Amino acid sequence: MGKIPVPNCQKIIRLRSLSAKTDPAALAREVVDKCDLIHKSQLADVEQIIFYLKHRKDNAGGGVDTHDTNTKGPRSAIASHRSTVRPHTTMSTSMSSSTHSKSSDSSDVSINHIDEYVELLYEDLSERIRGSAMILQVARNPDNLEELEKNEACLSALSRVLREDWRKSLDLSTNIIYIFFCFSTYTKFHPVIVQYKIGSLCMDVMDYELRRYESMRNELDIRKNPGGSAPLSAKASKEKLNNSTDDFLDLMNEEKPKEMEPPRRRIPELKQRPKSGNWSSFHSSMSSSLIKSQILNSSYHEALSAGAQTPDSGISTNGDMKATSNEALDRNDPKAKKEEIERLNKQLKLFAKKQEQLLRVAFYLLLNMAENVKLEEKMRRKNIVKMLVKALDRQNIDLLMLVTTFLKKLSIVGDNKDDMSELNIVSKLPRLFQSGHTDLVQVTLKLVFNLSFDGQLRRKMIVAGYLPMLVMFINDEKHHSIAVKILYHMSLDDKVKAMFTHTECVQMATDAIILNLNSKVDLDLIALCINLSLNRRNAQIMVEGNRLHSLMDRAFKYQDALLMKLLRNLSQHESLQPLFIDYVGDLARVLTICEDEVFLVECLGILGNLSLPDLDYSQILQNFQLIPWIRSILVPGAKLDDLVLDTIVYLGTCAHDELCALLFCRANVVLSLIELLKAKQEDDEIVLQIIFVFQQILRHESTREYMIKETESPAYLIDLMHDKNAEIRKICDYCLDIIAISDNEWAKRIKLEKFRNHNSQWLCMVESQQHEDNNEDYQDEEEEEHDLDNYLRGEYLDNCDLYNSNNTQKESEDTEMESNNNSNNPASPANSSYSRPVSSFRRSQDLDDIYNMSLSTKSQGSSQGDSTSNYLFKSNKSLDSESLHEELLLA
Repeated sequence: MGKIPVPNCQKIIRLRSLSAKTDPAALAREVVDKCDLIHKSQLADVEQIIFYLKHRKDNAGGGVDTHDTNTKGPRSAIASHRSTVRPHTTMSTSMSSSTHSKSSDSSDVSINHIDEYVELLYEDLSERIRGSAMILQVARNPDNLEELEKNEACLSALSRVLREDWRKSLDLSTNIIYIFFCFSTYTKFHPVIVQYKIGSLCMDVMDYELRRYESMRNELDIRKNPGGSAPLSAKASKEKLNNSTDDFLDLMNEEKPKEMEPPRRRIPELKQRPKSGNWSSFHSSMSSSLIKSQILNSSYHEALSAGAQTPDSGISTNGDMKATSNEALDRNDPKAKKEEIERLNKQLKLFAKKQEQLLRVAFYLLLNMAENVKLEEKMRRKNIVKMLVKALDRQNIDLLMLVTTFLKKLSIVGDNKDDMSELNIVSKLPRLFQSGHTDLVQVTLKLVFNLSFDGQLRRKMIVAGYLPMLVMFINDEKHHSIAVKILYHMSLDDKVKAMFTHTECVQMATDAIILNLNSKVDLDLIALCINLSLNRRNAQIMVEGNRLHSLMDRAFKYQDALLMKLLRNLSQHESLQPLFIDYVGDLARVLTICEDEVFLVECLGILGNLSLPDLDYSQILQNFQLIPWIRSILVPGAKLDDLVLDTIVYLGTCAHDELCALLFCRANVVLSLIELLKAKQEDDEIVLQIIFVFQQILRHESTREYMIKETESPAYLIDLMHDKNAEIRKICDYCLDIIAISDNEWAKRIKLEKFRNHNSQWLCMVESQQHEDNNEDYQDEEEEEHDLDNYLRGEYLDNCDLYNSNNTQKESEDTEMESNNNSNNPASPANSSYSRPVSSFRRSQDLDDIYNMSLSTKSQGSSQGDSTSNYLFKSNKSLDSESLHEELLLA
């Protein structure tokens, strides 16, 4: 309990329960237990001090429970050291000038006098403002917040005054909200703000102030254009504001410093509200009152004019007539009108400046409280987004920084983002880009980045002209990163890619990649270029000025896979493919020496895109010994699927050359592809590319016979003929047509397979019906006769021999005659639901010839044994028989 040399480092403990009947020992133990700064070994010292405080005499000679006549409240305290009170620190710039003048009277503001400051909250308006300003100075010291938290009387009084009097004074509202803002900067004090419902009060205050300012702006616009009618939104906002409160403050007189306030005797009391449009009579004695009354019906104005004498009716009538004559005179006096508008505009700016301080403190408090997700959701339901978007129209940089930061935080929630879109936030942000304030531009770009994830908002940004503005930030080191991210999102839309050609973005981005001294380029920048390179005009710009050579050199030097992907996209455009001929040798050489599979995928992609008639693919394969490397890649499971796929694509490009196709057949590359096809039957992309290679090889007469006679490719093509993938079916049909033209035996098999698949549904139906008929269990004879009498018709008995006859040959001969005789019989088999549907499969042979052909095929298959068993390979791919049947019927 020794002295502490530094006055700032002291702890004041208030003994509110100390009285003449207090037990010093018990109270000392309680103090030691609750105060972490006092060690238990000092219990005796604390007890001695409490004993002294209990029996000390004040100046009046009273006991402990008596007070000095000059003392306004009890201030019993235990202090380790009493030193001079900390000198008063000046208020921040956010406080108004009137608060400065009132708070500067007391230079010894201290938490020791907090009770005196609380008592001021029960006085008149000016004293409440002064008391709140003093409490604010105490609260701005973080060391005092914990003590203030325990002072329930102070917090309750502050919340009550704010709830009841926030419409009467901006200074009072700002001071009290600022006090609670000091609590909001620390998460541990957030329950205090929730307990007194300060957040809800802040939103009510902001909503009112924003509508109030909007109404004033609309009224001023009406003054500037008296001939025009007020916009509907202005009328609605004013009506809503007037209905919500009767205490609408006066623009002219509210909260002005004392030197600006006119003497009270010069403000006469109004008998009645002046008529609309009575604005221009400020030269008369009634002019200022008429202007105030037109703007609002202010209780604050009534308080100012309460002491004035009430004029009689005659004076009021004369005043109104004089005002009317002055109005008519001022309409013809443009100079007076201009001066009046300038004065009102100046007053509006002064009022807006003071109001913005209140909005800033309130928004900041809510931003701190939004750390709690549940509280943030409550704010959203009370239209916090709408208030923030309205505040974007202000001019105060600090307020705009805060509002934009708050919107950025809220924009990550989908509902908030939708609200911002409905409020057309996109149209309000370009003004902030041009503010010239670096930090404001940065936080605005972050907000735009969050919004740019939505495709609809991206389109609105393009319409609003964001693209040229964002491109300007690419060369700005501070904004480069976030601007490139936004441009990348915009480049996702194909229509927007073409709009980049009208800016310098493509040149700037490409040059930034080439001139980069680091081994790795900026990921966002290269991603942007990759997207833009899909557009033909952008691709042409990228390769201009020998840029293609520089990009190739950098890609090979650092083996940059992303840069090679950019080059791969460039090679997709036919007009640019001849430029890549000079680099084919380097691309083929790197395949056998590079170990980075991702980089090899992009190199193979470029080679696969180069379908040039003047390029000797067979020479490339032989000179760089790519055939053994290709076969090693085609081993199932040996390499990445992407690498395998691009290798197959490259084979399809090479197989267009007849010499390469012949080389693939001799080197057993086709056999490797068939083995890979067996292993990757479920990968549609790989299957599609493999059968495309088969198609390219079948197109050449020199390799066609090898594919048909020496490989199993025809059997696999038949199996894939009815695959679910439309592209696979299309290429299979093309390949099978070539095989059918070249080989008659395979032509019969292909024809039979198509017939079977076409009629598979009908055959399955017949087989299932026969199975049900064979397994049907008939009841006894009496029940059968009873059932026949009740349910069966005579036509069924007449025709039942069609199903029970053993002479199938006779049945087939008499089929036509019976069908003609029973064509009108609804119970005949010809009209039964089990009759065979008319087939749309038209051939020159009849059904008997097809049946005989199938029998001969089966006999040949049984005689050949295992030699033809491979042609009967069935894929594991599941086939949708119903959909295939419908497609064949349509064909």
